[in-house]
Amino acid sequence: MKDEKLVSAFKEWILAQKIPDAEITDAGDSVKISTSYAAGEVNFHDLDVFIIEMVLTNLADGENKFYLHFELKDLDYAQELFSQMVETLTDLKNQQSVKILLSCTGGMTTSFFAQKLNDAVKLLSLDYEFAAVPFHRLYNVGFDYSAILLAPQIAYEFQHVQDILHDKLVLKIPPKVFASYDTAEMLKFIHAELEKFTKTVEERAIAKVRAGLIKSDAKILSIAVMPFGRYTRIAYRIYEKGVPILNEMVIKGKLSILRDLQDILDTVSHRAAKYDTVGIAISGIANAGHLQFNFYGDMSLNLQEILEEKYHVPVVITNNVNAAVLGYYAQQDKYQNIMFFSRPRNFLASGLGLVINGKMIPGAHNIAGEVKFLTREFLDEEDMESWRRYQIIDWSKVPDIIAREIRAGISVVDPELVCIRSEMTPYISQIREKLTEYIPPEYLPDFVYVPDAAMAEYILLGQMILSLEALEARKK
Repeated sequence: MKDEKLVSAFKEWILAQKIPDAEITDAGDSVKISTSYAAGEVNFHDLDVFIIEMVLTNLADGENKFYLHFELKDLDYAQELFSQMVETLTDLKNQQSVKILLSCTGGMTTSFFAQKLNDAVKLLSLDYEFAAVPFHRLYNVGFDYSAILLAPQIAYEFQHVQDILHDKLVLKIPPKVFASYDTAEMLKFIHAELEKFTKTVEERAIAKVRAGLIKSDAKILSIAVMPFGRYTRIAYRIYEKGVPILNEMVIKGKLSILRDLQDILDTVSHRAAKYDTVGIAISGIANAGHLQFNFYGDMSLNLQEILEEKYHVPVVITNNVNAAVLGYYAQQDKYQNIMFFSRPRNFLASGLGLVINGKMIPGAHNIAGEVKFLTREFLDEEDMESWRRYQIIDWSKVPDIIAREIRAGISVVDPELVCIRSEMTPYISQIREKLTEYIPPEYLPDFVYVPDAAMAEYILLGQMILSLEALEARKK
């Protein structure tokens, strides 16, 4: 039942808010929030119910930093979500400059150059912010910058840096520019390269994996919950006859797992009609409908039971790495035995997804691949605290830690292929080198690096297949 008074009350409340350095305007079916560094919208969609859509875009790089939608039923809840959007906007104000990191052997010459560049951009009112670090600290802080500039004396490290910081723009500073500290030429060079890089990223984002080979008459809602750093991304897709017909991504700061999933299910039911089943891929152990992972709060919550009772459709909950390995397996035809290793930055625990002889193996209690039960004891307190801070104090330890966990999986299941999803070390040769200290080279599998940008594709596809299998099993 639509409540127009509730919509009016919410809209009037938004228009009455005071956000520093922001202009709030009424645009009919939407409210615009304008600043010099970000653009926000609250859109009111009048369907059979009112659907509220909130989006916040960073003007520096064109990326959505906040995106969600929900059915307007509760004014307090709507105000809470708007406040989260404003909180993200406030964070962006402190991050509005394009942050660029210079690095050389010891950091002294690049520090001097960075200061000259900061002086220049201040005079020219350009939206850049420069800093410098010695090379041995580059991987500690580089993830927080948009571009990495390597001094000529460490240009030979270019490929390695690009492999590690794969989603950043990595450049070699032209020797002539560096030798003369030519700030004008340097700024021109950076601007041109950033522009090219942004276009490349957009083109990559457009190229999506299609799932047209899966045949089914069922309409399946597949959801991938991916906590990462300060934000949580919830990707979801409707598959009809195995083909994706709706594709969306929610981006939030704070995750309220039950409420966020209900918002998605409510919105999809109004926008895309009825779905036959819901598949949810999520971090942690999903056992008998429960999420056994402290990140989600109450581990006694039976998410499956609650959602099935409310929406009257089957709900399938899976560990997201299990869904990813099945999705990867489904889109290739070379390997029958695949192990998928995943360790996102800021997570202490790794996960292994396993496909053996063409079948995904969850285990009796859905803990197959939970290598944390085996390897956590090998991390000392310094290692643990380093992961918690999203950084590695001694970068050389990273291949050791990851290779140890992969070795455990190889020793047990002997895969043909290992997929590695960890921005900490996409440099596959380092992992292979560590593994050969314990495993003869002829027994090692093939390896492939999976970037974070591809994770949602594999998870959604794998979860769709698992949901379809569960639906077919119920019919028997």
